[in-house]
Amino acid sequence: MMKVVKMKVLVLAVAALLLKVDSQLTDEQAEYLLKLSDRITALEKSCTGGGRKVVFSVVHRPSSIKGYNIGITGPYDVASVLVHKHAITNIGNAYNTQTGIFTAPVKGVYFFTFTTYSWVSEADIGVSLYRNNEEILLIWETQDRGDNEDYASNSAALILEQGDKVYMNLPKGFRVSSSTTTNIHTFSGFLLYQL
Repeated sequence: MMKVVKMKVLVLAVAALLLKVDSQLTDEQAEYLLKLSDRITALEKSCTGGGRKVVFSVVHRPSSIKGYNIGITGPYDVASVLVHKHAITNIGNAYNTQTGIFTAPVKGVYFFTFTTYSWVSEADIGVSLYRNNEEILLIWETQDRGDNEDYASNSAALILEQGDKVYMNLPKGFRVSSSTTTNIHTFSGFLLYQL
């Protein structure tokens, strides 16, 4: 960002110097300076996401407790949106803590990452990242007897149209764990830049 600002100041200084040296700019020179200024403005917008700030980081909390402030979500008979109701950050309010769905406010490239936790034995564990109704990523493991605790993470950069939906899904028959006191099951995303 500072480089863009410095570049803009430099171009304006050069333009002022040209005006001082020769107050009679040709139409061609004036048009070139205007185009240069427009290009700097466009570059500045692309570096700052067009001025639009979109960042969220949310945590899943269990609805019931198993022990040690840990609860299990699932298994369900159908795949279900995994709602992360506790917001650490939600700049731009694009993530809905009631539905668990992120809605892209602008067309752009977004980055999403998630970490899931499990504290169960002899069960399928994992989650999926969805864009609209399409599965983008799946992390999954069958927990064996004696292998009770695991973390898993994954990330993706996605091109989204304005209004596209991104959410975490708990596949049919799967389970995940989360805590009432620590942020061990999280979902985050942010706008890299507008398209």
